[in-house]
Amino acid sequence: MRKFNKGCAVVLALALSMSFMTGCGDSNGTSGKLDNTASKATSSDATESADNSSEEFASIEDMVDQYAADVTLGEYKGMEYEEKGTDVTDDEVQAKVDSFVNGLATFDKDTTSEAKNGDTVNIDFVGTVDGEEFDGGNTNGSGYDLVLGSGSFIDNFEDQIVGHKPGETFTVNVTFPENYGKDELNGKAAKFETTLNYIKIDKPATYNDELVANNTSYKTTAEYEASVREQLKQSKEDSALASAQNEVMVAVINNSTIENISADDVQANADKIITSIKTQAETNGIEYDTYIYYYYGYDDSAAFEQYVQQVCEESQKERMVVCAIAKRENISVTDDEADKYIADYATKNSVDESTLRQNLTDVEIKYNALAEKVMNFLMDNAKATTGATTEAAETTESTEAADAEQAEE
Repeated sequence: MRKFNKGCAVVLALALSMSFMTGCGDSNGTSGKLDNTASKATSSDATESADNSSEEFASIEDMVDQYAADVTLGEYKGMEYEEKGTDVTDDEVQAKVDSFVNGLATFDKDTTSEAKNGDTVNIDFVGTVDGEEFDGGNTNGSGYDLVLGSGSFIDNFEDQIVGHKPGETFTVNVTFPENYGKDELNGKAAKFETTLNYIKIDKPATYNDELVANNTSYKTTAEYEASVREQLKQSKEDSALASAQNEVMVAVINNSTIENISADDVQANADKIITSIKTQAETNGIEYDTYIYYYYGYDDSAAFEQYVQQVCEESQKERMVVCAIAKRENISVTDDEADKYIADYATKNSVDESTLRQNLTDVEIKYNALAEKVMNFLMDNAKATTGATTEAAETTESTEAADAEQAEE
């Protein structure tokens, strides 16, 4: 039974469930960016992104007027952001090449040797607690590859496979950790009827022009590596831009005074996200509590849902601030610009434009196009700093503050 690894960002699900905009995190910076993970959304994800708060507005102009009325803008020009490096190293290219080659490796099946630490074994198992099977404890004969000694299964599971030969069926006795993440399993003793199918003997692929030509659209290793470098460069540039946009928008939101945030809109969006995540869990045959623990690192569903609501509230603030800036700077969106926005989005993310249009209102599309224009305006008026410059500025500020304190004394 696999261990759970915390740390997968909650913004993944949130990004799939909220605005298309290359948007930003909360005003405290705690949620991170509602980032480019959204670009991987399918058309069904786009359905989820429909923003309840925009449905009440007759037009984008109506939305801008109503939201802007509740925002007092502070400074929003000249915001600073740290400029991230986008250079690609040879080691990064090599890591991608290695991953490509490793993915094409084949293997032989050793059906006679005893399993030992370091071996990759293929096993099947059926887990029970108090004689009853539990969700996720049965491979159903599909086989599972496990590296013995990796520690990826709960304590002592892998040790009990060592010394067995392919074809043997045996019982593995383990105890789930107290904080495993599932109430029915936490701290419980379990039995796994385990069959060792075979030991995998890897046969690495040979990296050469033939391998590249047979498995990519490129003819040589040189062409392939050039494409890898270009893709890594683009990825770094996208990430750097997203980071800068987030930093700028967070600063703008923090500088603003926002009133009359609709609790109903926030709750509606939070409920929509939670419902979507519960559906994802059900589709994957996983209990909701287990799903959010595994993917988002939350072992308390109430705390997770509170966090989702917090991010929805910050997203609502962002919408209001975007509208206020659009109002102040006379930024608007034409029908042609909205059409171009949705067409570009569909192309970039390989989703069907007609499906997007079926699931999004005109106001929703125009808001996202408007938000993109506002974000571009903010970035055009922002100031890039390097990490060293930022650090030096912080040091100077600290020194000046210390000097001021001494002067007062």
